[in-house]
Amino acid sequence: MKKITKLISLLLVVNMIMLLAACTNQTAPVEKNEITPMKAGEYTISVTGIKPMKVKVVLSETAIKAVEVVSHEETPGVSDIALKEVPEKIVEKQSIGIDTISGATMTSSAIIEAVTKAIEQAGGVVSEFNLPEAADGSDISDDGRPALGTEKLPASWDMTYDVVVVGGGFAGLAAAYESATLGVNTLLIDKMPVLGGNSQINGGVYASYTSKIADELYKKLDLQPDTAEKHIEDTIKGGDYMNDEKLVKNLVYGSPYFLNLMLDNGLEVRESITRPGGHYGYRTYTTINGVGADIVAVQKKILNDTSATVMLNTEMTQIYRETTGNQRVVGIRVKTQEGFKDVKANKGVIITTGGFSGNVEMRSKHVPGLTADIPTTNHVGATGEGIIMAQEVGANTTQMSYIQLYPFADPNNGVLDATAVIPFSGPSSGIVYVDINGKRYVNEGERRDVCARAAQESGGFPTFSIFGQEIVEKGGFISDTQLNGGIQAERIFKADTLEELVEIINAHTYKDSKINMSAETLIDTIKTHNGYVAEGYDPDFNKVIDKGVMLKIESGPYYAIPQWPSVHHTMGGLTINERTEVQDVWGKVIPGLYAAGEVVGGVHGTNRLGSNAIPDAAVHGIIAGQVAAKGTVPDFVPRN
Repeated sequence: MKKITKLISLLLVVNMIMLLAACTNQTAPVEKNEITPMKAGEYTISVTGIKPMKVKVVLSETAIKAVEVVSHEETPGVSDIALKEVPEKIVEKQSIGIDTISGATMTSSAIIEAVTKAIEQAGGVVSEFNLPEAADGSDISDDGRPALGTEKLPASWDMTYDVVVVGGGFAGLAAAYESATLGVNTLLIDKMPVLGGNSQINGGVYASYTSKIADELYKKLDLQPDTAEKHIEDTIKGGDYMNDEKLVKNLVYGSPYFLNLMLDNGLEVRESITRPGGHYGYRTYTTINGVGADIVAVQKKILNDTSATVMLNTEMTQIYRETTGNQRVVGIRVKTQEGFKDVKANKGVIITTGGFSGNVEMRSKHVPGLTADIPTTNHVGATGEGIIMAQEVGANTTQMSYIQLYPFADPNNGVLDATAVIPFSGPSSGIVYVDINGKRYVNEGERRDVCARAAQESGGFPTFSIFGQEIVEKGGFISDTQLNGGIQAERIFKADTLEELVEIINAHTYKDSKINMSAETLIDTIKTHNGYVAEGYDPDFNKVIDKGVMLKIESGPYYAIPQWPSVHHTMGGLTINERTEVQDVWGKVIPGLYAAGEVVGGVHGTNRLGSNAIPDAAVHGIIAGQVAAKGTVPDFVPRN
């Protein structure tokens, strides 16, 4: 009897151990995501993988019911696994945040894109279905790598908003305006005492292939209208084909939208459309005062009409990202005049902190030659810490060594003032660039990096832009205020004859040194160039000359602007997709983190074409604001 009792006790212990083991191996139930109701139905979406394909997506009000590739021309054997497994995974996981299939990334991404577009068309919130595969509540991803995030999150928050925008330039103002206009509780912070940053001192030039005033101006100025395709082509060629084409298309197709928004709200532009270096279409507008502050003023005005909160003298010091669940960015830590505060962001954080031209250590790390003795056009706040803080939570960067010099800055201090915009805007009107000897040294219609390098290799310091009264009067890009202000500040030299102009050039000091330009050489250079304008052909540098548009320099007064390259724009930065979602070092989206403007890389490739900066920043700011707020993209974003 005792033996039987012992056996029963042993069996009970074994059962208890097995029960405990079973309980231990069970995973905690995953909290179901709340889904905003969608319009149920079948959606057939056309996308492009290696080649065009069509994907049928069946949605209920709250779920992805089915995904089927109904037609495709993908490579047999290579794409087969993606065509089968990606639709199955999306339905199983109820997520578009799944991993792509190695070796069939383009096919996988196209299917994911189709489901994303179907959700958008159904009025759903895409972010609610953008759940990473490694959402098992652990701090180790399913590939065995540690989660990238913040080890210790705040136990409580000092402030809570839906969307937090960091940086108050073109991109940040656009993002905050878009988010707030969509009815989302929005905070915009800037570490400086005023909004604007680099955008305030920008040259006020804006590239857009069309606008609400384009037809009238093209007709009045007798110019050939531009096209989106040409703008895209020039931008990609200008970046040596190293651009992310999707981001370029965002810039181009969104540029008229933002320009028209500004014009509708009081922005004034000059009666001109120019074709500056690197552009081969007339598409560049200039604000009335030739400074970015003109646009910033309109942006601030319309932002004031929203419910957005603005905090100045507020510096981000850390980005908070979860290491569990979706590993989402949930807020930031800021330093204010009252101390440190933790700010929660329910829907997302948008980084619009600009580039790093003002950070000598950071820029010379990527381009060792850009040492402290080379000045910058940037303001003191362009120090790049937004990039570094995003890297701390796993963000990837791209093209960090692509850093642009502005060829026409003030040679004595590197500043991009209103005068320094004139040489940039003038190539299509006939401005001539000459070296210290009075000779042309470059095709004036070339892009900025070419002009800057040519100046540095011209054999002397500085270089000069030469133009005459006819260009002032008929070019349309030089205002009386700009001209007279430059003359008074001795940034523009004015003389009745070219001989007298050379005397003034030689009488001035440039960084404690003088030059000895030959009047005879300059006169010969201008006479030769006038002949090229008449013929419509430049045998020396093969500059594109549009007869009837480009003007001769043959009547006084004559003008000269001294100029020299200065560090201007960092083309590299955070890696984003076309929805402005920041990607991590493994190419996955970091949920809740967005970026726009100069803090981003990939838009411009090796070299940014002048006047593409504002549309890039503002358009991607608008996209970030809408995606963060609603999970959808604006109508101008290309669907293919």
